[in-house]
Amino acid sequence: MSDNAIFQDVGGEPFPVPIAMATAESLKGYGTIVTDFDSTKVEITPWPLKGWRKLCQDTSTLGRELRDDAFIQWVGNQCIVLGAEYTSGWLPKNVLPSNRTHVLVREANYHPDGGQIFFPRNKDPFIALLALPGDDIKMSDFQAFYFDGSFGVQIHADIWHQPVYPINDEAVILGKQGAVNACVAVDTVDEFGQYLLVPLTKPV
Repeated sequence: MSDNAIFQDVGGEPFPVPIAMATAESLKGYGTIVTDFDSTKVEITPWPLKGWRKLCQDTSTLGRELRDDAFIQWVGNQCIVLGAEYTSGWLPKNVLPSNRTHVLVREANYHPDGGQIFFPRNKDPFIALLALPGDDIKMSDFQAFYFDGSFGVQIHADIWHQPVYPINDEAVILGKQGAVNACVAVDTVDEFGQYLLVPLTKPV
């Protein structure tokens, strides 16, 4: 994830991302439902081996967790992760802040060293933008999920994602991830010349 993405008028239509209700079934492959933030442990990925010898038993998965809460707020036409001062998306030109239906997104990233937990502190609904592992990512690989606020999610290692998008004006998202926090990123404007168009409404 870059320090702060900027909006570019690239012309052309953004790529529409499908949306589904977040359930244990729909999230298979992407992650697992989290109902108890405090007791859920971050999935730590064993350190990758460079040779043929095996890891010694009970090693390489002892890295600590990092608490990473986020206050996310809509400010005008931008979705901002406060503290990090990171803009994670923008409203399309024809969408008013009072009637948010979609958000334009240009970045995503994944963590090869472990999972990441997102949990709404005040049961605020949110949207998670995810894609399955693979560096040869395509626009059509992205999927949005609508969370009603009654639970959170732990995404697996290597799952492409962005900070979540609150349905309300703001939300506090409790977070945990591995302390190594390795990060691999994609910028769809730079690579594909398009934004992702992510729904902000409950799927019908």
